[in-house]
Amino acid sequence: MSTATLEPAHDAHDEHEHHPSQAHHFEDMEQQFQAGKLGMWLFLAQEVLFFAGLFAAYTVYRYNHPEVFVDAHHHLNTTLGAVNTIVLLASSLAIAWGVRAVMRGDQKTLIATHVFTLGCAALFMGVKTVEYTHKWDEGIYWAGDYSHVEGAHGGHYFHDLLPTLTFTSFGFGALIAVVGYLWIHSKPVRGWLLTSIGVSLFSMGAGIVLAKAMTPLATEAPTHGGGHAAAHSQEGLAEQGHAAEVLDNVGHSTGSPGEIDPLGDAQAAAQGETAEHGDSSGAGALEGPVSDVATGVVSPAAPALMQGVTAGNFFSIYFVMTGVHALHIIAGMIAITWIVCRSAAGEFGPSYYGPVEYVGLYWHIVDLVWIYLFPLLYLIH
Repeated sequence: MSTATLEPAHDAHDEHEHHPSQAHHFEDMEQQFQAGKLGMWLFLAQEVLFFAGLFAAYTVYRYNHPEVFVDAHHHLNTTLGAVNTIVLLASSLAIAWGVRAVMRGDQKTLIATHVFTLGCAALFMGVKTVEYTHKWDEGIYWAGDYSHVEGAHGGHYFHDLLPTLTFTSFGFGALIAVVGYLWIHSKPVRGWLLTSIGVSLFSMGAGIVLAKAMTPLATEAPTHGGGHAAAHSQEGLAEQGHAAEVLDNVGHSTGSPGEIDPLGDAQAAAQGETAEHGDSSGAGALEGPVSDVATGVVSPAAPALMQGVTAGNFFSIYFVMTGVHALHIIAGMIAITWIVCRSAAGEFGPSYYGPVEYVGLYWHIVDLVWIYLFPLLYLIH
């Protein structure tokens, strides 16, 4: 009789003995973990669909204008893109290591790997800052504001702001990181929060310095507009002279002094159309007309016509895709900082590490998106 009365009491006691982080609507921690993981995968599927729309726009536009993509991608610094790829791969490895560490109850490794990931993310953002400002100084914007002219020297407005941003990142980053490190033992949560912020600021400054050091060596980015554009210009002049010579020969061989030469009207109309398109494109002079010897009609070169407008459209796709990805990087940095603070409070361990794995999954998706962006934008040739 006493046994029968004790068993329900024991069961009731077990029912109320659950992990402090367990929500009341879950039966146990395993169910809570699996539910959270399913929710994160559904969220990541939505993210994949979102980026799929951007990749679809890229595919359609590149299929219709392949020559524009080949020409415009020369303004992108392939070396900096490769550096950012390596940085993100290293961060992805570190955060996976952190998940493994929390499963083993290794709090120090968990915090260290996530702070390292923050440093990699900030380094990535520093490199992108140099890439963006360099393009803006060259007049390389999205469609509608694209004003870059091949061979012309760009401004230095954004470039002149980089030293101030660099020294600010280094100075404040080092100061905040040192203060945070001194507080780690007495106030671990606040100390690791400040340390994470300081490391992020310092790493962003390091990314700016690294990108500035590598930019002249990698692509004189738009030195494509110097030698390459000059070569195109010489080819265009040669084609134009050849076309004029062909038209002159055809006119002399087919007409008599008293006849009206229809090719003269066609040539004048074509030249007028060329001038009109050249002014409206905003890209400067055309690369040269294309002549059809059979008809004697001169028409502007198609890639040159599209250079001013479609190059802007290419960079619209570039800025949207990389800009949205950068926003996801920032969101990931906020989430990782939150993980660092909770880890410093001792909230994660072998029995409860769901948020650590969820944030890790998110970060892997962010890295994976860049793995696709890098070859699609930087390695078109």
